[in-house]
Amino acid sequence: MTGADKVAAIRAKAEALAGRSLGDHGAALTEMAAQRACAWCCREDIPEEMEQAVAALVLAMEGGESGGAVKSVTRGDTSITYAVGENGSPALAGLAPWRRLGRLGRDDA
Repeated sequence: MTGADKVAAIRAKAEALAGRSLGDHGAALTEMAAQRACAWCCREDIPEEMEQAVAALVLAMEGGESGGAVKSVTRGDTSITYAVGENGSPALAGLAPWRRLGRLGRDDA
């Protein structure tokens, strides 16, 4: 799926966006974000143009993104509504230009 060079490039972009190091867990977090992005986009690769969107996903995952900012809170019987975009997570919405339709099968022959 993604090589060590690709993960390193995405991590460097995430650290540049954050303005700080991702620390000891940065490599694992970047690999998980790359896998999540590939799965969501139905892709096996991450083109260079997509790296910045995956870097934004890394930062969202690091921040514990659960789908978006809180839109409303009801205290009686506790109800919390999140402001989510059309595609769910705002970070995943940034990957929309690279999303492909899923395939029913592959032609291996």
